Amino acid sequence: MEDALALREPDRVPCSPEYMTFPFLWAGYTMAEVNYDMEKAKDAVRKYLNHFQPDMSGCDFGSLFCGQMPLLDKLGVKWMQWAGQKGAVVDDRSIFQYIEKEYLEEEEYGELLSDLTGWVTNKYFPRTVKALEPLANLHFSSMRGYGLLPGTLQFCDPGVVNALKTLAEVGEQYAAYWGEVARFNEEVVEMGFVQKYAGTTTTAFDALSDCLRGTIGTMMDLMTQPENVKRAVELFYPGTLYGALAQAEHSNGRLVMIPLHKGMDTFLSDRQYREFYWDTLLRLISGLIDHGLTPWVYTEGPYDTRLECLMDVPRGKCLIHFEQADLRRAKKLLGNVACLSGGLSSRMLMFGTREQVVDKVKENIDILAPGGGYIFDLGDSMGDCKPELVEAMFDTVRTYGVY
Repeated sequence: MEDALALREPDRVPCSPEYMTFPFLWAGYTMAEVNYDMEKAKDAVRKYLNHFQPDMSGCDFGSLFCGQMPLLDKLGVKWMQWAGQKGAVVDDRSIFQYIEKEYLEEEEYGELLSDLTGWVTNKYFPRTVKALEPLANLHFSSMRGYGLLPGTLQFCDPGVVNALKTLAEVGEQYAAYWGEVARFNEEVVEMGFVQKYAGTTTTAFDALSDCLRGTIGTMMDLMTQPENVKRAVELFYPGTLYGALAQAEHSNGRLVMIPLHKGMDTFLSDRQYREFYWDTLLRLISGLIDHGLTPWVYTEGPYDTRLECLMDVPRGKCLIHFEQADLRRAKKLLGNVACLSGGLSSRMLMFGTREQVVDKVKENIDILAPGGGYIFDLGDSMGDCKPELVEAMFDTVRTYGVY
């Protein structure tokens, strides 16, 4: 893995496909079960690693919310639905589904930009978390000097008391949860699997579009209030970097995953991508590298028109993943710039034949492996795949991907 990341030729192509639901379903569980039972999630990951022997551990079950759903139930989270949740439309075998809405209304940019904490407390929390609805009337603007004591009257409101009590209880339980995840990660390392993730972050533009304005709202804002979009993106940028650094302080992993949701060819024009998206993304990449981490630039969707921008990343310091791209052109432009991965759709592992899987794996290796700087991965991640096709994928990489 180290050789590939440094653009050298290893003994063979490293194989580290990302999984989503596959280990849990393959081990005989439903997602509805592991969402509420951490021990079942651990059991599935142990079995997956021991049987398929990937070269790195992949994401931990905590990143997939396994075992966390009792806490989300307690909070009454509205921005996600998941298997096993009462009233949810998500199938018992499915991964969780994010509910994208315009949680930030188009006329609220001024409030967001001038008082982010106030807006989050009074607007975002009440709109997205049922247990925090009482915080809509909690204000601190007058709690200065002589206004301090009168301001404390807000905190005897039963709704506010319950909201803050719930936050404290969930916080304690969440700390215990991640302590257990950390212990399991140590167990995985002792099993012989290097920890892959140092952390996960997002771009500043996606922080706005994914979580607050929604795709349609953001695209409209690019036309009607572009300066507010720029200001919001700049406001969110420091958190994208320092949040990742904080995660990395408590991890033995190396890679910081940056999934790129709205940067694909079809959402933004080339001009818009460079003006609103690429600047803070490149700064994020450079900032992570400056702190000794390896950015994992995880492009999603078609990314052919962005390849020239990606040529600007520091040489030999990044892993760039592709879901959909002209892999030959990507290798030509970026093969001497960054380690590459991706390209094989999980649909092939769901609906293909063994021959099709073997042929596609060999094709990807033939394109991306020459000269080194290649880690085998899927274009997306393994869901409800056929186990025999997953076996064929691993076997082909190990036997065909030898230098």
